[in-house]
Amino acid sequence: MAGSRRTSWVWIVFVAMIAAIVVTAATFVAVKLTAAPPPATVSIHAPATVLLDGAAPPPIPTPASGSFALATSLNGMIATRGATAVRPIGSVAKAMTALVVLSAHPLDPAASGPSITMTNADVTRYRQALAAGGSNLRVRAGEVLTERDLLLALLLPSADNIAETLAVWVSGNRSAFIARLNATAAAMGMHQTHFADPSGLSVRTVSTALDLVTLAKAVIANPALAQLVGTAQAALPDGTVLRNLDIALNRQAGWLGIKTGWTGAAGGCLLFADATHYDTGNTVVVWGAVLGQPPDSSGDGAHPELGRAFLSAQNAVSAAVAAYAAVDLSRLSPQVSGSITTRWGPGASVVLSPFVASDLVFIRAGALMRIHVSVVAPRAPIPSGATVAEITGVVNAKTSITWKVVSTAPIAAPTLDWKLFSS
Repeated sequence: MAGSRRTSWVWIVFVAMIAAIVVTAATFVAVKLTAAPPPATVSIHAPATVLLDGAAPPPIPTPASGSFALATSLNGMIATRGATAVRPIGSVAKAMTALVVLSAHPLDPAASGPSITMTNADVTRYRQALAAGGSNLRVRAGEVLTERDLLLALLLPSADNIAETLAVWVSGNRSAFIARLNATAAAMGMHQTHFADPSGLSVRTVSTALDLVTLAKAVIANPALAQLVGTAQAALPDGTVLRNLDIALNRQAGWLGIKTGWTGAAGGCLLFADATHYDTGNTVVVWGAVLGQPPDSSGDGAHPELGRAFLSAQNAVSAAVAAYAAVDLSRLSPQVSGSITTRWGPGASVVLSPFVASDLVFIRAGALMRIHVSVVAPRAPIPSGATVAEITGVVNAKTSITWKVVSTAPIAAPTLDWKLFSS
């Protein structure tokens, strides 16, 4: 009897084990057959960069001597020569003097500002400038000139005595104004710049071409000052005609002027800007500085000491603005290759899907588009034309365009026996 009961229990355990095995096996098969197939492997080969217009930018001519720096609103600094050399800057200093005056007494572009009565001290400053052989504007005690009148006299004929008059008007005394000039330069990041006077006549008033590009940007960013430096000619209340020494204002479309400068120690100097408007609706602003140029009458017969500076600046600006054009990114087709492979056998090649819409970007010749690849890693079944990756091209860290990479053939899901025995 006991043996019979023992046999029954053994049989029950055996049947239970068989049942458990069958359930486990069934579960295993069910899981294998219903599990999602592993993702396909997508391999994409694309260049790191694409040259947008197929050409390098034309070289920017720089002067054979002295210092030079040129920057554009789209590309930053594009040309330099000795740009960190510290040099006397002559009357280019008056651009900072004007900026500081307008910081203390802002003007609307059409306003005249407060009236200032000339004193005997102002007459003395005129006589000192005359005796020193510098640029000057005759003033008379009791004469009333507005802030705009004085700034025009400072910037157009570059009157040294007016720089001194404005310094005292703003700060009460010359030393305090000079301290303000230097504090402003330091705040603007012009760390190689030092002002010893408000006119630039001193050989100790120095800067670099690189620092002065920063000043040029600040001048053009100030609407009232930009209008003043771009004035070719103006008249004072007594009829005195002020003519701008920057001859390029009458010769080159888009020229914004800024400030000329010359002393025996500084040579010919020019702080300048230009704004070129293109048919595409884009505008490129160029800022530049050229220092330490020898005289050359071919550039400015009336002022041969500035001739080489004008030639250098205008040639550089012409080369810079000629290099810009609009490029339709959608017409580009980066050279992309690759494949889709699966663990169960089928695969396909890939192609770049055509871009339909137009996507214009305004660039300088030689601009590079940086390529980024993002793989989708699709799962089967994969139809023909399915997106398996994206190629993104980025220009100037601002403009981007994305192409789809698609399969050229369908890829079937794995068979049941592969899923059961090979996955």
